[in-house]
Amino acid sequence: MKSILKSALVASAFILAGANFSAAQEIKVGLSLAQNASGFDFVNGMYETFKAEVEANSDMTVDLVYAGALGAPNERLNQMRRGVIQMTDAADGNYATIHRDVQILNMPYLFSSEKAAWTVFDGPFGQALAEDVRKKTGIRVLGWWESGGFKHFSATRPIKGPEDMKGLKVRVLGPLATIPVEALGASPAPIAFSELYTSLKTGVVDGQDNSVSVFNLVKLYEVQPNLTLTGHTYAFGPLGINDAFFAGLDEAKQKVITDAATKAIAFNRAKSREVEAAAISFAKDHGVTMVELDASAKEAFRDIMQPAAIAWLKDNVDTLELIDQAIAAAKAAE
Repeated sequence: MKSILKSALVASAFILAGANFSAAQEIKVGLSLAQNASGFDFVNGMYETFKAEVEANSDMTVDLVYAGALGAPNERLNQMRRGVIQMTDAADGNYATIHRDVQILNMPYLFSSEKAAWTVFDGPFGQALAEDVRKKTGIRVLGWWESGGFKHFSATRPIKGPEDMKGLKVRVLGPLATIPVEALGASPAPIAFSELYTSLKTGVVDGQDNSVSVFNLVKLYEVQPNLTLTGHTYAFGPLGINDAFFAGLDEAKQKVITDAATKAIAFNRAKSREVEAAAISFAKDHGVTMVELDASAKEAFRDIMQPAAIAWLKDNVDTLELIDQAIAAAKAAE
């Protein structure tokens, strides 16, 4: 009887171990957007590229769960930290809630171009920040993706310089967006994204800032006749994975994941640039007056917005020296 019981226990242990091993090889990814969301291939397509590469080169599977079915971005981020899921498309603002130093890269006019931003993210500064994120949050950053590129101001009137911002009510979220807007003489308003279109249409606010892709996504061309390509803040996201899950894989599978991430990031950046160009043309075709700023006009915005942001960062990040290091790295990347 004891022998039979022992055999049964051993068999059960093997079954459980097999189940755990099987579960450990599935990478569950929580995504915000619906599958085939128009104009946002640079996000979903990035994870679809990752899935294709992982599954083509290993026996691991990648389960993409679309349309926020696993919860809001911050909820999914915490699920990833706990290992409930392995990955999610949480972006810069979400990561700032668990690692305050990430906010430094949201500094207005830090980057002169998308390529300069990529150079910083892929270089020593970005690598060191990624390692710090891993140590402090349990999330391994496999790379840094572009979330639509630079943000721009739109408004009910043309914005050609900082003086045109005075008196406007502008929808922005978070202190690192709010404080520079106040410095420009505008009144920031923390309106939920779901209420943005209606708030602009009814005059609750006069303007907002987002990438051109997002501007078109919610049809702001219907309620915002002017879009100025201020390019004041670069939007990004860490391509993160639960570090304990990653560490539990053998070296061959870890390499499959890191190689897949590299290809996914390359897809994201190329597609984001393509999508933005198409988005600008689309907005123009729908009656939006596009204002392009010359170097001196952008410098005028920078001279007001960046010092206000730096002053706030000095009181709200954990590693003060990273502020100057980020500025130096961005300058070297120009």
